Amino acid sequence: MNKVVIASLAAALVTTVAFAYEIHHPNLKDAYEAADIAIKHVHEAQANNKGVEFGGHAEKAVDALEHAKRELIEADKWNDAHHH
Repeated sequence: MNKVVIASLAAALVTTVAFAYEIHHPNLKDAYEAADIAIKHVHEAQANNKGVEFGGHAEKAVDALEHAKRELIEADKWNDAHHH
């Protein structure tokens, strides 16, 4: 259960930092929001499963989704720099 709480806090911190940048491209913004929703679903699954970590795979999925969100931000920054 402690891992779920720590992961949730870490995700909230990353999300807070990420929102300092506003994604401009509508498709990238939608993808970013979808990743956020997916992360919330994984955390809900863990909480509903009484803290079971799904063999560590749930947290690996969350890590991959957080990485995807960072890449989407970088993709949008690149797009802004090269198409304006």
